[in-house]
Amino acid sequence: MNDKFNNWCALPTPMGEFRMYDSGDEHIRIVSMGEIEDLGSNPLLRVHSSCMASEVFGAADCDCADQLHESMKLIATEGRGLVVHLHQEGRGQGLSQKIRAVRFMQRDRLDTVEAFEALGLEQDTRDYAPVVALLRRLGISSVRLISNNPRKINYLEQHGVHVTMVNTHPIVRPENIDYLRTKKAKLGHKLPLDENGRPNGPIHFYHSDQPWGELSNFSRHAVFAGGRVWPTVEHFYQAQKFVGTPHDEAIRRCQTPMLAKKRAAALAEERREDWPTVKEDVMLEGLRAKFGQHPDLADRLLSSGDRVLVEHTRDDTYWGDGGDGTGKNQLGHLLMQVREELRRTAEDKQHSD
Repeated sequence: MNDKFNNWCALPTPMGEFRMYDSGDEHIRIVSMGEIEDLGSNPLLRVHSSCMASEVFGAADCDCADQLHESMKLIATEGRGLVVHLHQEGRGQGLSQKIRAVRFMQRDRLDTVEAFEALGLEQDTRDYAPVVALLRRLGISSVRLISNNPRKINYLEQHGVHVTMVNTHPIVRPENIDYLRTKKAKLGHKLPLDENGRPNGPIHFYHSDQPWGELSNFSRHAVFAGGRVWPTVEHFYQAQKFVGTPHDEAIRRCQTPMLAKKRAAALAEERREDWPTVKEDVMLEGLRAKFGQHPDLADRLLSSGDRVLVEHTRDDTYWGDGGDGTGKNQLGHLLMQVREELRRTAEDKQHSD
């Protein structure tokens, strides 16, 4: 790696602006949000092995690209963090062997572990020494590792890095469900596959592209409110902090809800004075518009029955649960209020018919 981190470029993404740094090695890619030498003492870190099939060509039979995107979202939400992208296809066995293994899986109906065994391959040969070296150069001895893989945690801890695991939440598809189950059962990955599976248990939601993501303000469902169309409820909510100023239209035009939120945060000093007293009313207006204007979303919300709805995130103790249940979960409570309103409307319509 280079001695200094002076060769970098901006990396604008739908989640915000990252930086891409030159590691001096084409097989090691370093991406950070914020200056790499100013990440703090316990930053978010994603150690990610390349997966050309999903990251470049959009293959749906694994969760690699999903994990990378979720990690970037978590880092963007916090405003600081690091991704180390390693060229280590096929759990370190290389692209040729990976293709052979996947072909065995498809042809002989083997799982990923059985396919590696049939080829006489070690299950995981990945090397994380470059990550340890980078952390030492940065003076970082403690990280919050965005991963479900205990092997990564063990490697870092064995080399002097204190690790707290931050789970990713898989996007379960017909194409990848068997693969995810195998990773959990045979490779020891801490995958929260059954988090929302209990019929009467609470429904946890957060990211819009994960189970029950329709409940998120970031879900791509436009709403008509205040005489204008808003790309998402998040756009509407953030813009109302600056209603009547040019900022509200600028926020409405942001490419993504994440960028709308970031733009509003950067303008916090110009926010309307009564915001703390009106923000719940604004959120409720946005939610009523969303579920009132999209019948499919109303059906989805009603299908949750009487289950408790919880915005599950460490990043918010007001709208969310704080990650450990100590937060207020106000978004969940408002969604349950809208659900009850929809239920009453449906019952009244049934009686009138």
